[in-house]
Amino acid sequence: MRLVATIAAVFVATLIFATNSPSASAETSQSQKPNVKTKSKTVVVQPGDSLSKIAKAHGSTYQRIFYANESIKHPDLIYPDVKLRVPGTNEKLKKRALPADAAVPDELPRQSGSSQTYVAPTQHVEPVVSTPTSYASGDVWDRLAACEAGGNWAINTGNGYYGGLQFTLSSWQAVGGQGYPHQASKAEQIARGKLLQARQGWGAWPACTAKLGIR
Repeated sequence: MRLVATIAAVFVATLIFATNSPSASAETSQSQKPNVKTKSKTVVVQPGDSLSKIAKAHGSTYQRIFYANESIKHPDLIYPDVKLRVPGTNEKLKKRALPADAAVPDELPRQSGSSQTYVAPTQHVEPVVSTPTSYASGDVWDRLAACEAGGNWAINTGNGYYGGLQFTLSSWQAVGGQGYPHQASKAEQIARGKLLQARQGWGAWPACTAKLGIR
């Protein structure tokens, strides 16, 4: 009888040790760990958002969101209130070429009358200034300045937008401008405007270019 009790006690002790051992706990934890998968979802861009920020919040990458939304022409430039699709984890996406100059200033400036948001790049890259291959004639820039700033190329109302084309300081510096836009000559403001237009299109001045029928 004593022998049977001893064997039973040893069996119970062995069972308790096996249950509490690290390897047993690890196996249990691993077996219970779910295989996390995400489904496609739609998000609305908020002011100050970036593709990287949205991707991090939803367990994705900015490249996958860029691939999934062909309406995004440049990964560093998105628009508030626009709906974007965040693809599911296992969704196969057709890759698109990323622009070589996928970088903009770290600030989040906004052009007057625009809902456009410039988004900080995933890494800092010095702005590249290149000569545009095509742009509008000078009279269009005069019309644009008349709409944006009443034709006053030296205007500075203190609202964060300067000169005839209502540059923000960061967008001015991104296209190689020095000092403040309203302190530069009309010719230089137009030249910088052409560079900005070549990079971003007429959407850099959405309200006035739409009003003037330029786009």
